[in-house]
Amino acid sequence: MTNSERYRSAFSHVRAPSGCIQQALEQASSPQNAHPKRRPLRRMVILAAAAAILTMSVGAELSDGSVSNLLAPLYGNAQTELVDNVGRPVDASVTVNGYTLTADAVIGDRYNIAIVYTLTRDDGQPIPENVSFDSYSNAYHNFSSGGGSWQYCRDGDLPDNQLRIVERWTSSAVLPFFRGIHVVFEDLEFLDPQSGKWSTLAEGTWELRFTARYRDTTISVPSEDINVPGTKFQIYKILLSPLGIHMDLKLRSADTDDIRTQSGNDPNAGLTVSLHLADGTDLAVEDCNLHFGGGEGSNWRGDYGALFDQPIPLEDIQSIVICGTEVPVEIP
Repeated sequence: MTNSERYRSAFSHVRAPSGCIQQALEQASSPQNAHPKRRPLRRMVILAAAAAILTMSVGAELSDGSVSNLLAPLYGNAQTELVDNVGRPVDASVTVNGYTLTADAVIGDRYNIAIVYTLTRDDGQPIPENVSFDSYSNAYHNFSSGGGSWQYCRDGDLPDNQLRIVERWTSSAVLPFFRGIHVVFEDLEFLDPQSGKWSTLAEGTWELRFTARYRDTTISVPSEDINVPGTKFQIYKILLSPLGIHMDLKLRSADTDDIRTQSGNDPNAGLTVSLHLADGTDLAVEDCNLHFGGGEGSNWRGDYGALFDQPIPLEDIQSIVICGTEVPVEIP
């Protein structure tokens, strides 16, 4: 079977875990939920607090599908061979006030990272619905600007005293993925459906340190500077991996204030990106992170980044289509 056939077969029946879908639907229909299951991540200061800390290093490559199983809350059963090759297990845990938080696995590339955690109630009793940590921070949030989300998931394979937490992060700068990751979760809370108020389930600080040695498979896509039709952007660098995309942008400083207004307040500022696959499939890239920074003189810099919903073998991506302009992808 060719890579293209494997991709089409895997992607055609991939579904997010049912628990994640159900929680997302409940979240969207609950106007009083002040602590969403999928929260935007902002730059945060690591909180200094007394906590149990466990440091673990990521293990060597596995060949039995363990990594893709651990990352199933993120990708389901899509491209398991690719996920096993790129992702790495973590298995770092910390227990505070009867709840154990475990970092299960990590996957990423030069600018994107995703981590799957498991939260376990140690007495075996069910974890209530609508739980959320009051705050969360990760050291790489302070390393650069960026954006992402984290989502609480339940699926049929988990006992009711466990749930998954899935974090996604897209960075504006190269991630130091061979360095240690330091994450801090504060105060576990739950939403009372009767009162509509959040109450503390377990106080404390869950703090983890581990090394993310995932395999970076990012390539540079050769291209001339691209003046994007219908926008004020010029793209001067494109980086691509099976997991996501990153593009460096130029624009005139005079255009930064009104660029989103002129595009109808589109959070993507009129920048549309899709992937054209070798089998003829076109996949829109969504949930991007668009950042504008400073520059020299009248020229400002920016960047565009996104994690794909599903991993895609590089050899299956024929071209990147940016606002109608097609950029061929050549594998080195």
